[in-house]
Amino acid sequence: MKRFASLAALLLASLAGVAAATELDAAAQSRLGLRLATLAAGEMPPTTRAVADVLDPVPLAKAIDDVNAAQAAADASQAEVARTQALLAANGNASRKALEAARAQAAGDRARLREARVALRTGWGDQLAGMAASRREKLLDALVDGTQVLLKAEPLGRPDLSLQVHAATLQMPHGADLPAQVLGQLPRSTSGLAAGWLLQASAGPLVPGMVLTAQLHGQGAPVRGVLLPRTAVVRWNGLDWAYVATGPTRFERRAVQPRAMTPAGWLVGAPFKPGERVVVQGAEALIAVDAAPTPGSAEPADD
Repeated sequence: MKRFASLAALLLASLAGVAAATELDAAAQSRLGLRLATLAAGEMPPTTRAVADVLDPVPLAKAIDDVNAAQAAADASQAEVARTQALLAANGNASRKALEAARAQAAGDRARLREARVALRTGWGDQLAGMAASRREKLLDALVDGTQVLLKAEPLGRPDLSLQVHAATLQMPHGADLPAQVLGQLPRSTSGLAAGWLLQASAGPLVPGMVLTAQLHGQGAPVRGVLLPRTAVVRWNGLDWAYVATGPTRFERRAVQPRAMTPAGWLVGAPFKPGERVVVQGAEALIAVDAAPTPGSAEPADD
């Protein structure tokens, strides 16, 4: 449901465009403590926005344990084949029937190992399935200990399928950013739009079940646009907004649709332009002014 809400918010933002303008004289601007900054052009490597779900580690732990158990059984049965074969060849202390039984057991154990490996690969992707066993065990220990978490990141839109994601940034509820490592691409996506990515991050405040917005950083031609300071962005009615001064007393509220996120701010496109002045302090106060009912808008009370 949260994922659909995020998609709906993006759609509304794309339709909203320029929503409203507010007139404030110099005295009112001073009372609200408004401060402005000039927008500049910027660029960064290609990125895509995604919804990141913090995963319960139990299903992965079970899949890895299944592989380990199947591997141990396959190793043991293969060793039994070698032992029985050696006894038969040496002095006949083992029968051919025992050797055939050992070989049958080994074949069955190899089949179960293949099934466990396929289950791990189809559920968690090629990179995790192909990870060295020692590294995979270290990851599993960190997940079980609660020092690390895994996240499933699925794109909010239809991204460039050629995008090679190599890093990720998680946007925390209170505006802070948390870096995440990209373990690899997942084999399927529940959204049906594109394959998702498996991320790893320090647990910190993250717990299974949390849903965050993530920025996935790729390789390729840079994304160009206008750099909008983070302090200019204010959230209202489920959307992100910024106020641009289009005159000495006029402030235009515009929907913000980030193309990418950087430590300095959000990279946006039209209608924002380099050289425009944007409110970087007091945007919340302007939202309050916009949200206030206009005089005479209330319904008259019945006598």
